[in-house]
Amino acid sequence: MIKDTSKLGPALLWGAITFALYWVLFRNAGSFQVLAHTTLDACLVGTDFYNKTTPELCAAEGGTFINGVWWYVFAPIAMAFALSYTHGNFTSLFWDVVGLKAKK
Repeated sequence: MIKDTSKLGPALLWGAITFALYWVLFRNAGSFQVLAHTTLDACLVGTDFYNKTTPELCAAEGGTFINGVWWYVFAPIAMAFALSYTHGNFTSLFWDVVGLKAKK
């Protein structure tokens, strides 16, 4: 089954890194959602976020106003790039280990 054993070690390494990143993502999914919701000014009412609001409208709804921080958008983007890169490396090495190549 294993065609190229020289790539087995790197494939396992990239697979472990990919697994770790997915674990971090799923473990902290709530934090990533909060970052995404609070990139713009937001009003938190219960567990719901409302964007493009003012402190007055938020207070009228009985919510908590959260000032937006524009650079929060970089955390989900960085995670997406990291997962894409590591998963791509793992997948490429995996198919090399198994011995499958694209048709020419």
